Amino acid sequence: MNQPTLSLIPMYAAVAAGRSMTLDVLVKIMPPTVERSVQRPPLNLGLVLDRSGSMSGAKIDYARQAVAYAIEQLLPSDRLSLTLFDTQVKTEIPSTLATDKQKLLDIVRHIRTGSSTALHAGWVNGGMQVSQYLNPEHLNRVVLLSDGLANVGETRPDAIARDVHGLMERGVTTTTLGVGADYDEDLLEAMARSGDGNFFHIDSPDQLPEIFDTELQGLVGTVGHSVELSLTPLLGATLSDVLNDLAKTPAGALKLPNLTVGSPLNIVVRLRVPALAEGSQVLQVKLAWQTPQQTEVYSLSGALHLDVVNPEQMSDFPANLDVEAQVALLMAARARQEAIRFADRGDWVGAASALRESSVMLSAMPASPEIADELAAVQELTSDFETGEKSLARKRAKYQAYNLSRSRSSGYGKQPPNPAR
Repeated sequence: MNQPTLSLIPMYAAVAAGRSMTLDVLVKIMPPTVERSVQRPPLNLGLVLDRSGSMSGAKIDYARQAVAYAIEQLLPSDRLSLTLFDTQVKTEIPSTLATDKQKLLDIVRHIRTGSSTALHAGWVNGGMQVSQYLNPEHLNRVVLLSDGLANVGETRPDAIARDVHGLMERGVTTTTLGVGADYDEDLLEAMARSGDGNFFHIDSPDQLPEIFDTELQGLVGTVGHSVELSLTPLLGATLSDVLNDLAKTPAGALKLPNLTVGSPLNIVVRLRVPALAEGSQVLQVKLAWQTPQQTEVYSLSGALHLDVVNPEQMSDFPANLDVEAQVALLMAARARQEAIRFADRGDWVGAASALRESSVMLSAMPASPEIADELAAVQELTSDFETGEKSLARKRAKYQAYNLSRSRSSGYGKQPPNPAR
């Protein structure tokens, strides 16, 4: 099988002899390419759709379009189920092979709205549908869409996230989509993190088909899951920070997003390097993952070697522009998280101030399309916190920070993705 590539890029290619320093290191992981002739693994999808009363009108119309789009993309070897929930949970389409798409589309066209939001029970039913045909060689995922708060049955975020994590450990991942200003973004993000899936904030229901396209393209482009990165400092070096907001395994490895064709992962670690007398290896890394078709764990290792030069030679080693850019983007993600903390205390002025400081940092970076896009996003978000609808501003900030930490643009899913099929 083709393997990913692993590169370790320090902010500076050398350190001054006899001087300790803090050094940012970019760990860049490029997923392998896949030959177009290679058939992708079958999908085993469980769609879980909120049809509570608040979904009436445009929301349910676009949700139907999004589900129909998903059905149209499936192969005959793929499986699909559809669970609807309001106060009650209904299995509208039991898990079935996508061999009669017209029949499935006819069912979707007749979806109507109801009353309250039994989110947890709906997700459980969707997970059961996928689990009935669980195959470790397939891509098994629950995709949940809601516009409201879990207010029927289990509503505790920690309990729901724990259940999602348990299902993930059995091989079924979870993606969540929140629509509008009234859903619980903390709950849906926690479910996505615990479920090794994706979290999407959707401002307007007309974005739903595009978001479903992004999710499906990412799923069929998955070439590695259960991805972990172990970091081992050497020769007295210490790991002082990881700029990405990533969970850890019980053994201390970083839990990374899935390896997806065409989507590199950029992890920035902050290393405290002691005074060195000669060139040395100061960091070892190990990447581990599984492929959708295999249960075997694959691994790839790398090491960072730093040259040592006289202090007066350091001017010959300028900062690496790629590392600088990734640091700026991840600090912009942290600024969004700081803005959320200010907002949760009712300090909207402090929230906007944190974002303005991020704008200053991004403005000082060398010009690039990526930096320009993120600068525009931060400035728009600052305006949201100052004058816009506060609930939406918080959701946008959380969604953007989530994406940046996972090596995506802050507006991931809002532009057409590159085809991965």
